Amino acid sequence: MSRLANVDFVSWVNQRRSYNDDLCTIRYVGKVEGTSGEWLGVEWDDPTRGKHSGNHQGVKYFSCLRKHPTAGSFVRPSRAADSPRGFLEALREKYASEFEQTLARQTGADNLEKPIEFNGKIAEEVGFDKIRRQLAELEELKVVLLDGLRIAGVLAQQADRDQIEVARAEIERTCPKITELDLSRNLLTSWTDVADVCGPLKRLRLLKLNGNRFGPVTEGLRLDGIEELHLDETLASWEQISEAAAQFPSLTSLSASANQMCLISTSLSSTINKLALNNNEITSLSSIKILTSLENLKHLSLRGNCIDAISEHGSDGSFCFSKNLRSLDISRNKINSWSFINKLSDIFPGLQILRVSGNPLFNQPVAPSAITGMPEKSMTVDEAYILTLSRISTLQTLNYSTISAKDRSNAELYYLSLIGKELSASPETAESAILAAHPRYDDLCRIHGEPLIKRASKLTGLDAAINPRSVAARLVRMVFRLSQDESSHTKLGPDDSVKIKEIPRSYDTYQVKAIVSRLFDLTPFEFRLIWETDELDPVSKENMDIEDEWDSEDDDVPLAGSDEKFVKREVELVDTTKDIGFWFQPDLVEARVRVEVNSRL
Repeated sequence: MSRLANVDFVSWVNQRRSYNDDLCTIRYVGKVEGTSGEWLGVEWDDPTRGKHSGNHQGVKYFSCLRKHPTAGSFVRPSRAADSPRGFLEALREKYASEFEQTLARQTGADNLEKPIEFNGKIAEEVGFDKIRRQLAELEELKVVLLDGLRIAGVLAQQADRDQIEVARAEIERTCPKITELDLSRNLLTSWTDVADVCGPLKRLRLLKLNGNRFGPVTEGLRLDGIEELHLDETLASWEQISEAAAQFPSLTSLSASANQMCLISTSLSSTINKLALNNNEITSLSSIKILTSLENLKHLSLRGNCIDAISEHGSDGSFCFSKNLRSLDISRNKINSWSFINKLSDIFPGLQILRVSGNPLFNQPVAPSAITGMPEKSMTVDEAYILTLSRISTLQTLNYSTISAKDRSNAELYYLSLIGKELSASPETAESAILAAHPRYDDLCRIHGEPLIKRASKLTGLDAAINPRSVAARLVRMVFRLSQDESSHTKLGPDDSVKIKEIPRSYDTYQVKAIVSRLFDLTPFEFRLIWETDELDPVSKENMDIEDEWDSEDDDVPLAGSDEKFVKREVELVDTTKDIGFWFQPDLVEARVRVEVNSRL
């Protein structure tokens, strides 16, 4: 008869184990067809560690919580598992031993127990024992990290209540000042065990339980004082997480990331002001609309989900979060439409801080080439920044960058100019549909004036009268011509050498050079910008080179009966933080600028 014949295998299901430091949870105990003896079906915390998902030769023996094809495998019950630890055992093993090792390194002593001798007589141990005791003292510990140490609870093995109470009292005496505790990736399965460990820690405010696998919440459980709770990668359902969070009456911050959740079906305590739901499987904002009941919620992080819509097909898209919610992170999702960004102001009316980078929307061109007059390229980081902040009037910080008044003005002018180009490129009958896609248009027109609309049926060209309050009056149409080095073997075509861009007068030279760098694919700031004005400057003949000749085909025209020659004035736009409006007169509509690369300097 096997030595395991009388073991109650059924009670092993959902137990946590560690084999060679690889954590797992037992999901099945029993026979496997085609083999002899008993097996344990385990789900590994590291899904790449397994071989299947609970199947063997077409038969399903168990299911894994994690949606991964290789999260499970079978092991023999007789296989030796790593020994579990109790809380204090792990605490002393990590911190007391670290203290002794640190002291040994500092003193160069190999054996702290060896006394010091002088002339064959044992002298006082110069306080080594005292220092060791002080370092080993755990009473002063405030931040304790015990992740991955195979902690099973207060004690390593199951014990009666009296033994547990003795251990709890020892915890309170040993480390009463702990304020932050990390018990992630251990062997915890019971919320009662968590309460037994944390209950004696009266100053505990932050608790991390990431990567454990918990069963149902025990009725009557209460963990006072803890304000921040992390339950990432526990693979618990949202219902289990919200039920567990309800046992923490002082909770203000909750992290429930990487739990494969797609729907938030129940709300949380009104005390919550910070919530992280990163790296789940949420596909729309309507999937979390029940959280609109959280009046005190200030920060919501949805980074790394699958969000691509405001609402699912057929679901109600009319919901709104509290104005207290000021910070939102929706970076690294699947947002692919500006209409999504346009609606954020309605759903989050108090939004001031937004992180939205890493979405496929920002891999698109700014607008079709028919509107911009340029080849379609993915928008730059700066363009993504501009086109996002110009759509949300309440933003103060975007992707960690503080938005200045000048940033906002430039962005809104640029956005308005794009709308104007879109209207100009479309028939008047399409105007209402176009403006519906830009809900801030009327508001921006009140602030900056209307953009110049130049449809084919209307007056076109630079001769059209421009309203001084309009967007056009705040923009300069800059015609950039790349002056090619004669030594270059690559000849540019007309489309390559001339680029046209409307630029706000409030841009400085550095910003203009950044645009030119992108237009011509030049190394930033390794070129000069020369403004070719229409003004003429006189040049005395005596100052001219003796070999200069008057040529009727030259642009430089001498006045009859004069000793002077007139040349067109050129002005270099030198690097400065002054606005380009400093260089250009207010009535200037178009400026021709020559781009000279460094090889010509």
